[in-house]
Amino acid sequence: MNKSSTNPLTPALCKLMVAALVLKTTDAKTLASHLNRSPATIRTEFQRILVIMKVHCRYAALETAKEEGWLAVEKNFDEN
Repeated sequence: MNKSSTNPLTPALCKLMVAALVLKTTDAKTLASHLNRSPATIRTEFQRILVIMKVHCRYAALETAKEEGWLAVEKNFDEN
């Protein structure tokens, strides 16, 4: 894991990515319900992530972010 690179994602985008990891899904409806956002907002945020990270799919973005150490998955995520 390379933690030396700077995280290009905003805190809101990181929160979405962490939620996708914790819930083990990239489904917009599921994530929207969990994060109290609309599915359209989730889709838009994922599109921003793909452009920022220069990857072709949500799973590639998640893998890259994990490898770079950009996401801090907390044990008590569901309590927040």
